[in-house]
Amino acid sequence: MILNTNPTPNNPDIKLVVSREFEAPRELVWKAWTEPARIKAWLGLGEGMAIESVIVDLRVGGKFRIQTKMDGEFFTAAGTYLEVRTQERLVYTWDWEKDGGGTEFGELEGKETQVTVEFRAIGKRTRLQLTHEKFASPKSRDSHEKGWQDWLGRLARFVEAKEGEKA
Repeated sequence: MILNTNPTPNNPDIKLVVSREFEAPRELVWKAWTEPARIKAWLGLGEGMAIESVIVDLRVGGKFRIQTKMDGEFFTAAGTYLEVRTQERLVYTWDWEKDGGGTEFGELEGKETQVTVEFRAIGKRTRLQLTHEKFASPKSRDSHEKGWQDWLGRLARFVEAKEGEKA
């Protein structure tokens, strides 16, 4: 099922593509990407970032919210699932809350972008390809690329250590 939303005012041509292969089965990588307890566990593996809360309503039209805290400041991403194909593909909007310090969904900045995550089984390994598009500027894209690379590194440590099977 696919959900269409109003087009974003951002530039559809400004995008980034990040790929990574994991020494873990697709089912585990999918669960780590979509289940709140697992998301909180792998995001918390790095230095300097506390994961305050993760909310996921994994269905077309459902919403997600990932609240992080760095150096005393909240950074809360939120969005809506546009497409959900279990263990294959997710498409969702991505925006930041203006004041991400609350416990409920808050007002968004209005700089909505779109993320597509594809999960491909390669034997017992998984290739994840993330396409993040509709950025307002190359600068915004570049700062998100650094963030996604860091997050995928954390995810790799989690699933490859088989921690994800325990969560």
